[in-house]
Amino acid sequence: MHRRESNMSDSERLKGLLDGSIDPSEIEEDPALYSMAERIYGRDALEEMGVNPPVKPKAHGITTSNGNGGVELPEVPIEEEEVKGGMKKPRRSKILITVSVICLFVVASNVAIGIGTYVPLCEDEVGPQVLTYTSSASEIEGTLYISWTVAGMNISSNYSITWVISEDGSNEVVDEGGSSWTAGETVRIQTENWPVTKPPYTYLSVLHLEGVAVAYSNGTVGDSVQALANIQQLTPKCEDNTRLLWSELPEYNDISSWDSAGTGGIIDGALMMLFGLTTMLLLLRKR
Repeated sequence: MHRRESNMSDSERLKGLLDGSIDPSEIEEDPALYSMAERIYGRDALEEMGVNPPVKPKAHGITTSNGNGGVELPEVPIEEEEVKGGMKKPRRSKILITVSVICLFVVASNVAIGIGTYVPLCEDEVGPQVLTYTSSASEIEGTLYISWTVAGMNISSNYSITWVISEDGSNEVVDEGGSSWTAGETVRIQTENWPVTKPPYTYLSVLHLEGVAVAYSNGTVGDSVQALANIQQLTPKCEDNTRLLWSELPEYNDISSWDSAGTGGIIDGALMMLFGLTTMLLLLRKR
């Protein structure tokens, strides 16, 4: 090949390309001409002829003509686009993994210690006071003394105590009776005494609220050790029930939506399995 003038016309350059008379340097300096030669001869043939691909200019833009003047278009490397496009999936995977791990932690901690321990969502009910009913008995010089103490009564409610007093190991009844009253704000104390002669002395007593038995307190004085019984009406507290029941989530401020921590239900197990498997699958997919 012989070197031609660089200002030859397009038709002359095309003719030189077809008949092989164009200088290789002309092809190397013209990307369009190189592209045409590559389609005609193939890249391997051009390399054997000593024709190398045109060197890509380092300019940040290229100027093209659209008939109305030059317009400079920004040049974006293909490699950068591919890298940017490839980064979307890893970012999305990281977000999904993070969310799944957080959900798994919340469910597991709810079962172990209860989320109510560190997030005060539950509200204690304002219910009746705790009812306590106790008694004590003693025998002094042939007289049996018994006193009952009732606390935490509902104001204006009707209460009553019924009792059976006996001696000689309950073989002989000394007295059967009772007492009733309307509760006020103060603690009610009822005291009675009976003459007795044959130990051991026993008594059976029952506390009634509006005619319904709600507690009892019994004991023995004499040859046997005194034993007292006590029944309490307890209202559940939020501090004792810190595990949220997911099925009652819409009513999270209600005490009935909470239970004691340390154990879980079917929903807790299902959620832990779901988020655990989701996290594992996302980690394997990311790899």
